[in-house]
Amino acid sequence: MLFVPPAWQKICKKSFAGIYESVLNVRSVSDLQEAIFIVLKSFYSLRAIMEKRDANADAAVSAVNIIVQRMVNPDFSGVAFSCHPLSGHESLYVEYVPGLGEGLVSGEKESLQLQIDSEDPRHRQAWQQINGIINSARTLLNSHVDIEWAYQDGKVWLLQARPVTNYARVECDNTPRAFFWPLYGDLPVKLAETLPAYAIYFNQKRKPLIDIARLHQKTQPGAIILQANRYALEDFVLQQQLLDHFTGQYVVVDFSDAVRQLIVDKSTLVDQLTALMSEGRRLYTVVLRDFIKGECGLITRKVQTPQGIKLVAEVSPDGLMAMNRGTAISQILTLDNPQQKAGLTEDNISLLHRVTADALRALGDVQIEWVLSGGQLYALDYSAVTDTQLVFSANGRVMSQGYARGQVYLITETEEIESYSIAPSMSLTEVPDASVYGDLFSTMVQEMEKLPFPPIVLARRPYAALASLIPWVAGFIFEKGSLLSHLGILLREKKLPAVCDEQLFKQIKHGDIFVLDTNSTR
Repeated sequence: MLFVPPAWQKICKKSFAGIYESVLNVRSVSDLQEAIFIVLKSFYSLRAIMEKRDANADAAVSAVNIIVQRMVNPDFSGVAFSCHPLSGHESLYVEYVPGLGEGLVSGEKESLQLQIDSEDPRHRQAWQQINGIINSARTLLNSHVDIEWAYQDGKVWLLQARPVTNYARVECDNTPRAFFWPLYGDLPVKLAETLPAYAIYFNQKRKPLIDIARLHQKTQPGAIILQANRYALEDFVLQQQLLDHFTGQYVVVDFSDAVRQLIVDKSTLVDQLTALMSEGRRLYTVVLRDFIKGECGLITRKVQTPQGIKLVAEVSPDGLMAMNRGTAISQILTLDNPQQKAGLTEDNISLLHRVTADALRALGDVQIEWVLSGGQLYALDYSAVTDTQLVFSANGRVMSQGYARGQVYLITETEEIESYSIAPSMSLTEVPDASVYGDLFSTMVQEMEKLPFPPIVLARRPYAALASLIPWVAGFIFEKGSLLSHLGILLREKKLPAVCDEQLFKQIKHGDIFVLDTNSTR
């Protein structure tokens, strides 16, 4: 049996279950050579690379060890957990199948639960040995663990052990229980330690901005953490207390890792939560927020202008997602110029200026995302600005400064590129791999590699997916687009010139030799 062991120091928070190939029943030297190649190849598979990247371990895990173990022919085999895999309760949980355990791990065979009081003496013997093995593994790995094992001729063989990375102790109560906590408030330490990742993100990541916004604007959207069991939702008084937290018609529900950003009508919120809480006794942790659709999205930050540092707002009726993904058409205004309103009131512009200025002082170089709803502005989130300083010109067309000369490469398949850009899996923090987008991007890369010099790409919008072409491109020209989009930020980081210029977009053609100089364009 051959398999790849993970590099423990870097991925102790990830189980990496099943991402590498294992080869069973290797019987000859030639089979061994082939098996080594199969296992080694799986180390460089797309799935393995993406898992390691997600764990921030792709750079550190650059080499592979391949383990060769004796192949056993077990009477039965399976998996065991030091805690219950669903509830997280402290108990040994063991499942098995007759023969090899490969079918259990892959889901092809239906498993049985191994019990200490089984009538089969082999099962009782295996349970006792597994209990000792799993306790040793838990001590060694300093974590709850799951193991794969095999039982043959009265002996349990340990095949592998790894940390349980996603267990959570689930509280249960037969009496109605419900607690409300402010999502952006100071939470009790015990509660904070048990929160799911999405709740921690809101409380720890967004709270500093919301605290600043509250200093200038008392009215904020409803946002709470609800801890409750289903029995509590049967109480009419508690139902009303829950609904009173929200002022809008719709509520956003983050119920679990699998049920996120569910938008429900407030009148059906209790029914929806009751349906989701399948176990009446279990205490569920749910994040609930007012849903704010808004008339437009805004991004504020500081920029360099000919007159010095200014605070600006980019405004788009297409919304924040379209702005970030590069599909929006937007307008930029300076926050110290009351004549440039873009549908905003003077009070709106004043609020944008004050909150942005305070955030820059408290949080460093950041840009802030807003939504305008019913004439009211709400600060939603912020992100650190790591790109080089954005230079704002008189007409706002320069996305990234620089100089480039090359052949113009026109991109026409905008519908497919836009669909990639708005996909949930689209990374907004790094340059994505072009190969993951299929034949379209692979073909474009192949065509660019045949050119004598990197081309200047001509595209309708700064679509986020175009970031995957950065390694092969000298510059970009867009017809229209958001200067503060994801792609714009990456282009400034990489110091690749780019402009949004409708007239220039119409003038130049595919195959033209063009000099892109943002100083003259500006």
